[in-house]
Amino acid sequence: MNQPTNLRRIFSCLTLGLLLFFSSCNNENTKLAESYLIQNINIIDAKNGLQKGMDVVLKDNRIIQVLPHQKNNYFPKEKIFDGNGKYVLPGLWDAHVHFAYEKDIAPAMFKLFLVNGITSVRDTGGKLDLVKPWKTKAESDPKNAPRVMIAGPLLDGYPVVYDGSSPSRPPLGTGVKNAEDAKQRVADLANAGVDNIKAYEMLSPESFQAIVATAKSKGLKVTGHIPLRMDAISASNAGMNSMEHLRNLEMSMSTDADELLSTRRKMMEDGRNDPGGILRSRLHNAQRMHAVENQDPQKRKQVLEALAKNNTWQIPTLTIATAATRYFPSNEKWRETFKYLPDSSSVRWSKYALEFEPPAPDADAFKYAKWAHEIVKEMSDAKIGIMAGTDCPIFFLTPGFSLHEELVLLVKSGLTPLQAIEAATIRPAQYFNLEDELGLVEKGMLADLLILDKNPLEDIKNTQKINAVIRDGKWYNRKDLDNILQELEEN
Repeated sequence: MNQPTNLRRIFSCLTLGLLLFFSSCNNENTKLAESYLIQNINIIDAKNGLQKGMDVVLKDNRIIQVLPHQKNNYFPKEKIFDGNGKYVLPGLWDAHVHFAYEKDIAPAMFKLFLVNGITSVRDTGGKLDLVKPWKTKAESDPKNAPRVMIAGPLLDGYPVVYDGSSPSRPPLGTGVKNAEDAKQRVADLANAGVDNIKAYEMLSPESFQAIVATAKSKGLKVTGHIPLRMDAISASNAGMNSMEHLRNLEMSMSTDADELLSTRRKMMEDGRNDPGGILRSRLHNAQRMHAVENQDPQKRKQVLEALAKNNTWQIPTLTIATAATRYFPSNEKWRETFKYLPDSSSVRWSKYALEFEPPAPDADAFKYAKWAHEIVKEMSDAKIGIMAGTDCPIFFLTPGFSLHEELVLLVKSGLTPLQAIEAATIRPAQYFNLEDELGLVEKGMLADLLILDKNPLEDIKNTQKINAVIRDGKWYNRKDLDNILQELEEN
């Protein structure tokens, strides 16, 4: 080793020693009590890629130092975690969940997320009285719950899709009458403390534009589905910050996109007295596969260019978008995850999952899945921001476990494992302007971390090889995580 390298090493040791000395002297009774050394571990994050053989020092709920591995002379053995051969990532996000979709599952979701290394979630639609209590609970006990960001109810036009009229349409949404009503609804949600706004498919262009403009004035971003009376470019140009599920995107890329839009508007007028869910399905059935089979490369390029220019991010939720070709409950191993749900849900899911299994996928299902995978890769190549989300617990997607399946599907679409990790770490942090605190393994960041036994850059499925989870500085080792799973199974 040359002299400059030796000097740098000595300086790093002195710096670390002084840092720990002064930090421990602040309270004589708690010297190093809340400090830990993760020693000789491999760091993976979207900014720095793979950094081998690093030391990470945690104090309270922060990362206070990250430096190349060196001999430890400061920490007692009980405060050292040997990371040799292991990998540390930022805590994961599931950027599309629903606490209100199946209310009896919600009480188990915090634990299911944490045991899967998910330290932050974004709830994308539910009545405030059903979702805000979970945000409040998470904020009151951050070491034992994931960070929760909420949108409140879906702001929809009429007829409302999720109006609570049937078990398959729980009351996730609320109707907006006009632009003035839209402005008031957004203002009310902002005052209630939501983190972003969710716009839905039945909105008029005028109401949608009022939602976006009012949300912007309140410092809130707008996500959602492209309203069926609009196309992707007009929604993006209006200021929509992100789009969920790739929903209705294909219609704007069809050779006859303008004609399809005119037809949709007429169908919506003709069906204005029908239930919202039925009307929406009618429109999708009439146009979705036609659009997929008649894609115009030039229009497709124009849409992607608009999304990139306007910074309109995407949450593909491939677990849902490709579900017709990959029905999770048909896999016995997946059904095993149902045992971690509350008893009422576990019994119900186990009973109905196979009964509701769709017939063998038809050609249309494979065509749509192929389009979804291709468009996600094209979005990534076009530098459009992508976030990982799953829509759990919809369609028998067990919370927590489903996020790892989404990462697999993102890689199947052509993203690299590091890009998939980016979609589940730094991207959601950036979305909520939290990139200075979350999403990287760097000094000053909050200690939300995931430790793996195997390298996810070699195989993205290795995100499931969880050794430990750290949430707000609290360490959950493998035994702790297994105990949580056992508690869930027994309840």
